Amino acid sequence: MTGERIRIVIVDDHDLVREGLRSLLGQYEDIDVVGESGTIEGAVEAVQRLCPDLVLLDLRLDGEDGAEVARRLRASGSRVRILVLSVHDTSRHLREALAAGADGYLLKSVSASALADGIRSAAAGQTVIGQEFVPKLLEDASRGVPLGKPELTPREQQVLELVAEGLANREIAEKLGMSTRTAQKHLENLFKKAGVHDRTELVTRAFRQGMLG
Repeated sequence: MTGERIRIVIVDDHDLVREGLRSLLGQYEDIDVVGESGTIEGAVEAVQRLCPDLVLLDLRLDGEDGAEVARRLRASGSRVRILVLSVHDTSRHLREALAAGADGYLLKSVSASALADGIRSAAAGQTVIGQEFVPKLLEDASRGVPLGKPELTPREQQVLELVAEGLANREIAEKLGMSTRTAQKHLENLFKKAGVHDRTELVTRAFRQGMLG
């Protein structure tokens, strides 16, 4: 974090939400909203141009996956803190956001003071997770699902294991009895969930996150 004031960029595809957050956070002297965006491309550009301390990120951006903002920023080497503010309250969304590179996750139902505290904690280097997720994370832990590990469908897991064996899409399709196009779609979903852009990165990340034994 730079300076005493926390410089943040708000990323949400609803104008009213951005305006509301800007107004809400304006009451705190140590928080300064320096920019905003409603798109993935705009968000990445704003961070590169403004160099904020923190990005306040929604997970849905005009029908697209907002976590892609985190993936692109991390892929570019950006160390900006990323705090997700979302309506999605499932542990799957939380884990996928953290796997993409987010540093925290709060629900949009959070109070103004709790949001401000979350921003301060995330900007200070802490991982911020809403208390509502504690029971869900404990349940996940009892099932052996580590925090930060994306949840894969059974089919995605099969595709991942075959990718790790070095099979091409056509070979995966033949082995699993599906079309090559379907195999490619599963692979694209795996790329998104793991926050990577090619097969080598996917396998490396999968081993590191426990998706492969």
